[in-house]
Amino acid sequence: MSDIGLGKALIVDDEKTNRLILKSLLNKQGYQTIEAVDGQEAIDLFHQENPSIIFMDVMMPVLDGYEATRQIKAAAANRFVPVIFLTAMSDEKALAQCIEAGGDDFLIKPYDKFILQSKIRSMQRIAALNSEVQGMYSMIHREQEIAESVFVNAIQSSNIENPYLKHVVRPAGIFSGDMVLSAYSPSRDLYFLTGDFTGHGLLAALGAMPVSEVFRAMTTKGFSPEEILTGINKKLKSMLPVGMFFGAQLVVVNHDLEHVRVFNAGMPDVIIVDGETNQIKHRLTSTGLPLGVEAVIDPREMLQYAPIAYNDKILMHSDGLTEARNGQDKEFGSARLLASISNAPKNSIFDQVFDDLDQFCGANTTQADDVTLVEITCVHDVLPEIEVHDYIKPSKYTLGDRGEWKLSMRFNGARLRETNPVPILVNYLMEMEQLEAERQSLFTVMTELYINALDHGVLGLDSSLKTDPAGFENYFQTRESRLANLDSGHVIFNLSVEQESTRRSILLRIEDSGKGFDFENHDPPIDEATALSGRGLLLIQDLCESLEFHGKGNIAIARFGWSTR
Repeated sequence: MSDIGLGKALIVDDEKTNRLILKSLLNKQGYQTIEAVDGQEAIDLFHQENPSIIFMDVMMPVLDGYEATRQIKAAAANRFVPVIFLTAMSDEKALAQCIEAGGDDFLIKPYDKFILQSKIRSMQRIAALNSEVQGMYSMIHREQEIAESVFVNAIQSSNIENPYLKHVVRPAGIFSGDMVLSAYSPSRDLYFLTGDFTGHGLLAALGAMPVSEVFRAMTTKGFSPEEILTGINKKLKSMLPVGMFFGAQLVVVNHDLEHVRVFNAGMPDVIIVDGETNQIKHRLTSTGLPLGVEAVIDPREMLQYAPIAYNDKILMHSDGLTEARNGQDKEFGSARLLASISNAPKNSIFDQVFDDLDQFCGANTTQADDVTLVEITCVHDVLPEIEVHDYIKPSKYTLGDRGEWKLSMRFNGARLRETNPVPILVNYLMEMEQLEAERQSLFTVMTELYINALDHGVLGLDSSLKTDPAGFENYFQTRESRLANLDSGHVIFNLSVEQESTRRSILLRIEDSGKGFDFENHDPPIDEATALSGRGLLLIQDLCESLEFHGKGNIAIARFGWSTR
């Protein structure tokens, strides 16, 4: 235990006799004493001598003990410096004033050495506990700062850096329950997620990691925003405690800059502002519950479309912005936000909103909740450049009398290393043909055909590596190595949707740049239960109406059909 008796004791009393008596008693306790005759001198000596305990008279010239104590306690901040008031008063009101001024105890004149000793010991115990608490607080604070650094690097470092994508997250504490995530889909759409967990601080921030993982993994693979939100909801529902949830705004800016898709789950309005006039064009309100509330959601019920024009601004924010309060306990509110937007100079909405917010709240107002603001400027530079030569060739898309259509896509070299085209194609088919009931089967067929083209065609992997369980590890190590260094080769997808009476079918033609194989003499394994290769072809044959190989074995053609009744 820390012994404050070994430090300096400051005696503050305008009566010399009182100082001498107390000095004698304190010297016997082991103190080095310093003396002040009024409150102002006490404040000066506190800064000069750094005493460990103060004995303060109440009524003194220049500055009384009450005000001197208030100023000393304010200067001490987090350091515990006990102040014991010296008083001849014994009425409860006077003693209460001593405590209200910041005093820790009081000593009634004339002084009793035994009572003095017990009060000193009491202050020693409090000082020791305070020191322990401060040490623990400092340790926790340091650990939180380290964790926050890891948190920021893990979540925010992968966000898109672009001058036309502005966002600020102001946490109420070290950690923020608000988060912003941004990524491009393989189809060059911009995905921007703004979220707000219940509360703020470390507990709220814990949910941000899995949200970030699901968002980035699924966006990168080309999954639809509906699937991404479903994946996030499933993850959060399985891990969040009861009563904790995640409000989310997911905005998808289409690569042609003609429209946006907005999913608003329990968040403030998404605001679209005219880029020329600063007038508000659209306010897209919440149309769903926050994520993590229900086990099963249908994001299609939240979907809202809005047209956009060049240089329009899309604004997203958390409720911490509109609910921010000033010193008079008034909210900033939606009306002030909308006025700030409308009155801002052209292309200065983001800065204007924060200027108005800071002016409204004032410098000394404690922030009660995390505050987040996002501004997306709808210009071509906000999107990645198109790479027609090695990414997606112009679509060969025609619409016939019977609703038939075709699509051709080519993926070259390094793009095969970076992009899985299957989710793109499957999602496109889902939108065009409304095949939710067949999603799993169709996804399986296209995945098997694509893996066959990529692994055995472009990468030249030999299935014989998988003839025993141990060979699987070698196979996938070789695959990852070749894929990481891939800079040539291609896979071409040709999809033709046809209709025959009450049936529709997709003719899937996938061609790769590989050497092919002797398909005429190829026999798939007979014992499917024990074979570790060749199962993909058997599975495709089970799910499709037909499967054929052409060319030198580098062209696979499968027909997948369904009834329209």
